[in-house]
Amino acid sequence: MLAGAAAKRGNAKTQTQYDQTMKKHIRRLMAVSLLTALAGIAAIPALAQMQETTIPVGSIHPAGKVKHADFPTLAKISIDDAMKAAQAKVPGSVISADLKMKQGSLLYAIKIVSANKAIVGIEVDAGDGKVLEVGKG
Repeated sequence: MLAGAAAKRGNAKTQTQYDQTMKKHIRRLMAVSLLTALAGIAAIPALAQMQETTIPVGSIHPAGKVKHADFPTLAKISIDDAMKAAQAKVPGSVISADLKMKQGSLLYAIKIVSANKAIVGIEVDAGDGKVLEVGKG
């Protein structure tokens, strides 16, 4: 009879250890789940911002690798016309103008100091002169 009681106590001790181990595993699993959920929630604003950002798409898309020196021959509008288009959108003084490739499109990158002394970056399509993007310089 005593042996049976000791065996029951042994099983009870084993069951208690098992319960404690399971509780630890459950707590760890809950902590990992919570951290994963928080990381997902934190990523939502970044995803929304990525969706809101539009990539300027110009009308000139040179095929293959084009040398920077060849850009002017591909542009259909002059740098002066690009600066006029930029100044029509943001009045001010042009401080730089460059012809460049961005996302596969040929465009003019114009920087203007506006009337309130802010530097504004403007991208103008090198093909049709349309303003593609206005942002901080």
